[in-house]
Amino acid sequence: MSYFYYITIMNMNRMNLAQLVTFFSAMNLTQTASYFNGCAKDSVTVDGLIELDFVKRHVGEGQLWREIQANVTSYIGCTV
Repeated sequence: MSYFYYITIMNMNRMNLAQLVTFFSAMNLTQTASYFNGCAKDSVTVDGLIELDFVKRHVGEGQLWREIQANVTSYIGCTV
């Protein structure tokens, strides 16, 4: 494994998956909540934290993304 790859893995930015699912449910986005809940055992989720960039790719960079950032706990530089 290269050093660059190791650093990339170790500096993942993540957010709390349970809070994210609760947020979508509260916004009546039940299918979106269900989708992210289904990611709990995927490689993008570790110990209940989902990759921030994965979420951002799925919701885009608009108003919804800003609301997620304001309501869901994020961990910057989270190690795995």
